[in-house]
Amino acid sequence: MLNNINIAGLSEFANEVKTSPKEGKAKYGIELNWVSGTKSVVKTKNMQLGDHKLVRNFEFTIDEPAQLLGINSFPNPQEYLLGGLAGCMAVTFIAGASLMEIALESLSLEIDGELDLKGFLGIDETDHVGFPELKYTFNVKGNGSKEQYETLMKRVMRHSPNYATVASEVKMVGTLNEL
Repeated sequence: MLNNINIAGLSEFANEVKTSPKEGKAKYGIELNWVSGTKSVVKTKNMQLGDHKLVRNFEFTIDEPAQLLGINSFPNPQEYLLGGLAGCMAVTFIAGASLMEIALESLSLEIDGELDLKGFLGIDETDHVGFPELKYTFNVKGNGSKEQYETLMKRVMRHSPNYATVASEVKMVGTLNEL
C-alpha cells in the first residue's frame, strides 16, 4: 500500500485484464432529469465492469450562476466537466506514482479554460462553442524527482480516460424519444 493505493490489487487487476480482456471493459451511464430553469439532477446508472455489475447510486445537481439565468445553487456543467477531468487525471497520476514507488505528501490539480458564449447564444454561428484550450497545472509534493513527475504527467496524457476523451474527438451518437 502506497499513497493509499493497493498496488498488489492494481497489479492483480492488470494481470486479470491481460488474461481476459473483457474484464477491462467498463460501461458507465447517467440519467439527467430537468427540475426547473437551469437546474437539473443527474443520477448515476449502475456500472458494468467486465462480468461484474457495480451499484452506483449517486446523484448531483447542476445549476448556472444568476448571470446565466440560474440561481447559483450548484456547480454548472462546465465545472462538473472540469472536475471530472481533474479527478481522472489525479487518479492516473497517483496510481502511476504508487507504481513508481513515489510517496506523495500532497497533490492538487488546477484546470482553467475560457468559453466564448457567442456560439452557445447563437450570436455567431461560426464561433467555436466548446473550450478551445484547457490549461492544467499539477502541484505535487513528495519524494519523487522533477523528472519522475514529468514522466507521470506524460503518463496522464497517455492513460487517463477522461483526458483522452477531452483531448480527442469523440463520436457522439444521439437518439430522440418523444414522450
